[in-house]
Amino acid sequence: MQSNDYVQAMSGLLFNPKTGEFELNTTKLQVGMLPSDPQQITITAGEWPDNELPSNAIERYAFIGAELEKIPAEFRESAEFTTEDFSFDRDGSDYRTTLTYARQETQDEAKARHEKNKAAGTRISLVGGVLSISHDGVLRTQIDGVQMDEKPAPFIIIDGVMYINGACIKEASLTGNLSVRSLISAKVINGYTGPTA
Repeated sequence: MQSNDYVQAMSGLLFNPKTGEFELNTTKLQVGMLPSDPQQITITAGEWPDNELPSNAIERYAFIGAELEKIPAEFRESAEFTTEDFSFDRDGSDYRTTLTYARQETQDEAKARHEKNKAAGTRISLVGGVLSISHDGVLRTQIDGVQMDEKPAPFIIIDGVMYINGACIKEASLTGNLSVRSLISAKVINGYTGPTA
């Protein structure tokens, strides 16, 4: 399974349920959320394309002054103008000027943000053999039947030591009266048996 915008090592999502391969390419990945108490936030007071700003200096000065007056007086000191090219290929065809200021969230804003963040962002979960991918609380992809083989591997290797699965030993055991030719010392780790140190 892969997203429409998948390009290896560049963009999008790839998941192979048979091999377990998984690739996620994104410019923003949210893990967790901000604390629930009020945080410092940046407010956008206005944004204008370059062609909508007055070209005459006096008119532009008056326009900027009028926009600054709209910001509450106690936050005007933090006000900033930025100009950025928003065009797709950065060719200068879409310059915009943005006016922002910083302030502390109100208790209501912090509570609303915290409630929204409970479902915001991208979540990937594998529960009961179902891989679910949701974004902002909306399920985007679901794949059933993603699970480990029911039969465990016959052996595992930990720190260069091979451990044989106990169930495989029982399955392959011979019954009857056999003479014991040697005694093997072993230890068990998660159902796998291996030599003692």
